[in-house]
Amino acid sequence: MMITKIRNTIAQYNMIHTGDTVAVCLSGGADSMALFHFLCSHRDFYGIDVVALHVNHGLREESRTEEVFVRDRCRRLGAECVVTRLDMSSRQKPQGLSTETWARELRYKFFFEQAKKYGAVLATAHTASDRAETVLFNITRGTSLKGAVGIPPVRDGIIRPLIDCTREEIEKYCRDNNIDYVNDRTNFQDIYSRNKIRLKAIPVLKEINPAFEKAVGEFARENREIYTLLTQLSDNLYRRSLGLNGLDISILRTEHPAVVKNLIRNQLDRLGCLSRDNIYSVYNALEKDSYKQQLSRDVFCRVKNGWLYFYAPKPEKTVQRIEETIVDLDTINQFADSYLEFSVISGEEFKKLKENDKNYLTYCVNCDKIKGILKLRTRKQGDRFTLSHRNVTKSLKKLFTEDKIPPSIRDRMIILTDDSDNVIWLEDYGTNKPYLPADSAERVLVIKQM
Repeated sequence: MMITKIRNTIAQYNMIHTGDTVAVCLSGGADSMALFHFLCSHRDFYGIDVVALHVNHGLREESRTEEVFVRDRCRRLGAECVVTRLDMSSRQKPQGLSTETWARELRYKFFFEQAKKYGAVLATAHTASDRAETVLFNITRGTSLKGAVGIPPVRDGIIRPLIDCTREEIEKYCRDNNIDYVNDRTNFQDIYSRNKIRLKAIPVLKEINPAFEKAVGEFARENREIYTLLTQLSDNLYRRSLGLNGLDISILRTEHPAVVKNLIRNQLDRLGCLSRDNIYSVYNALEKDSYKQQLSRDVFCRVKNGWLYFYAPKPEKTVQRIEETIVDLDTINQFADSYLEFSVISGEEFKKLKENDKNYLTYCVNCDKIKGILKLRTRKQGDRFTLSHRNVTKSLKKLFTEDKIPPSIRDRMIILTDDSDNVIWLEDYGTNKPYLPADSAERVLVIKQM
């Protein structure tokens, strides 16, 4: 029974808590209407409030009709409905973006803004069928292990309660519960790659294995576990190899190639120059005494004197300052292009975290050291930082210069501070040593960057 399956998914991944507000991304299609109906029907069961978020992209003739439909169904189920009209057909599409990607970016910007406004957890109606399509799509294009993870049940403040339900199960749920929904005709046109996979590839694969979507789900789940471990190992390697002049190649050479390549992959992704060719170019450069390669228009890679580092030779002439933002605890905080979550745990909970991963320390702050209101900002003159494994305090200017941080990146790196205006936590470096939690700390702030 699909209701039992959804309840089990919610419980397994700890998606919902009593008192939560759940914001459903409601398109009006079968998947989102089924999710919306389930959550509205279980408001008392879970002790939650439900709000619907609908985006009228203005790209199709049916957009206005779908908006009216969604508003009406929200009224019937007694849930607040928040709608935004993007009118994309009359706006200039950014260069280099497909219409689908552009629409998704605008859509999720609205979703995250509303989630912050309502203090809500976002719920999307991704299904087991969507997950199978995504895995096949990524494999077809050529993907790393990360792409074979598919769509996770929980990530970036978004929950997906239907992730273990197939499209057939959802359509049956709609029939059994007399749930109306709209059909997007573009979903049945094989003009998009994903549609070709949905309409042509998957039916053939289901002839071979009727439980194909379940099989892909297990495949993705195992890949997610492996990728999580790989990421932990590569993050630990990054911290161990990070020095004054970049990354210590002698340390990198001692590690398994998969861990080193994942470290490189994460660095290139952060710098906006991720590609398979760049990953292998940088990895192969670790065997050379000297190496220099342009990875993108703005980013270069250099191997020199046993160190690997990335840099931008020409800093931007003008950098737009990012406004200081006050931190809201236990919710998603947007700062520039990043999303961060801050939560407070007990000293006992912190000790357990520390036992499992000592490097977790760099994402935790002793609450006793915090003065007043927490804020996010970028660097300013006079900022100083002490690395957790050293006793030397340096200005951020000197620290960034020694670590070869490209100038174009320095003025966008996130800093956590308080009313003292001291640096408490620094993006990519972790917690300033004076603010590290002691074993006697009663409360600890945990920082999660998404």
